[in-house]
Amino acid sequence: MYKTISLIACALVSLQLHAQQNTFVNNGTKVGIHTLQPVAILDVSADLTSGKLGTVMGRLPEGNHQNEGTFLGVRGYDTHFSAASGLKSFAIEHSFYGFINSSINFFRGPDTKGGFITFNTSDNIERMRLDKDGNLLLGATASGGEKLSINGNIRAKEVKVETVNWPDYVFKSDYKLLSLSETEEFIKQNGHLPEVPKASEVEEMGVSLGEMNKILLKKIEELTLQVIELNKKIDRQEK
Repeated sequence: MYKTISLIACALVSLQLHAQQNTFVNNGTKVGIHTLQPVAILDVSADLTSGKLGTVMGRLPEGNHQNEGTFLGVRGYDTHFSAASGLKSFAIEHSFYGFINSSINFFRGPDTKGGFITFNTSDNIERMRLDKDGNLLLGATASGGEKLSINGNIRAKEVKVETVNWPDYVFKSDYKLLSLSETEEFIKQNGHLPEVPKASEVEEMGVSLGEMNKILLKKIEELTLQVIELNKKIDRQEK
């Protein structure tokens, strides 16, 4: 009898130790897994470095027998830079037959600040990035300071560009309009119209739609004034 009681006591102690190592309930309000001091209602605190799979939020039967299976879950990476994952700390991943299909990835910055997020699809390929400055990148990994950078074509019903200093000042009486001979001389020396960027600059840096529209409108207005002046000259000659 004493031997039986002793075995039961040892089993209870073993179960208690196992429970303490895995689950802890604090005043019935906080549940910890792999922690004895949960800081949230549910605190899963296992070490997930080096790509370990942590919390799985759901599974589907198809493909669940292959590798890690078919699931939506949280995977941990590293707190320091690694060749495999860069500065990635965590990811919410969709796996199908054990292969990561799409994911949302959380990267730490060089310090406690500076993190960014990427969105991957298909074969877990990055498609979109929200960088540390709030710039959105599609098909690109670095911004030149623009709030939206897209490496590809854009299709839209309408694009509205806000700008200032619209070139109606060309029609003011004190505006100095280049003569056609002066414009011709500039073209001979530079190979492009005054104020219009060179082809090499456009190929390297691109153009601002707002600024380019202003330049083109200014050239049209200048050309209109020159045509009006030529028409007056023709009228005088005819008379």
